[in-house]
Amino acid sequence: MEKKNRLQSIGPFERYQELDLGAQIADLKLIFYQQSLLLSALIDLLIEKGCIQREELAELVMSIDGELTVRLEENTPTEQRAQEDE
Repeated sequence: MEKKNRLQSIGPFERYQELDLGAQIADLKLIFYQQSLLLSALIDLLIEKGCIQREELAELVMSIDGELTVRLEENTPTEQRAQEDE
């Protein structure tokens, strides 16, 4: 019943905005999937050609992830970090 009342109170423009947001999210999911597929294929090809080794790539990924994590923690307010540590 509440849902029906909510839908009646939403105007056509607001409904359009919600639909548009949903469509944008679907587009982003598709783009993310396509990019992931391409990246996976490129990595496999580079490994097959001997340009990189899987272990080297794994080390590089872990290194970059560690650097980004440190940067994010540095930019997180001190109060929020204290709550996360508890």
